[in-house]
Amino acid sequence: MMANPVMGPTDTETFVGCRVLEADSSECQVITSKFYNDWVKGICPKVDFILNIFCPGVLTEMWEDRRASLAKKHSPTAVEQHYHGTIISCDIITSEDLCQCSDCGICGICRNGFQKSRIGSNITFKRFGHGFYLAPHSSKCHDYTQGIHTHRAMLLCDVLPGKKHVVQTNQTHLVAPPQGYDSVYGQPGSALNYPEIVIYDEASILPRYVIVYQKDGIMKIAK
Repeated sequence: MMANPVMGPTDTETFVGCRVLEADSSECQVITSKFYNDWVKGICPKVDFILNIFCPGVLTEMWEDRRASLAKKHSPTAVEQHYHGTIISCDIITSEDLCQCSDCGICGICRNGFQKSRIGSNITFKRFGHGFYLAPHSSKCHDYTQGIHTHRAMLLCDVLPGKKHVVQTNQTHLVAPPQGYDSVYGQPGSALNYPEIVIYDEASILPRYVIVYQKDGIMKIAK
């Protein structure tokens, strides 16, 4: 089922759209398997459907420019996939499309990218300071989601981590990575049970998929 006409992410500067991945397609199966394999705590929920996101061309261009900039400092420049959990306030289960709601975190990020002005909208405690928090484990990001009815959703993003500053203790004062680094990687230890990565440059993250899964919509966040 097609939620919007299929257009490439750079066809226009402002176009944003999505398409529902066919359940039997190889792309859908790869993303679904990744979601299941990356769920490392508790009972893994069932994926209902996955939206492939076509970001506005301006966001894609910013991401490519950032990638080129990092490549000058670090060659080769790695691209990693990480999850991001946030609120979904629209009935995406019925529409299978992105909404225009100003308070819908999932759809807002897909339309406008990650915005520094939105940091801390739902979370007051920021372990590694004022940045965008993502994680390699879907189960970790589930704790930061809020859904609707019997479903929740999270983003799977392409991330440019650059050179990571690896830490095991809280550094809540940070507003940027330490000098010489491009991101902060929280390694499990005294402060963390599961890893997370913090990106401070919004151009380093590009949302690629919305994974909609079956789970009660109640938020489970330690604020």
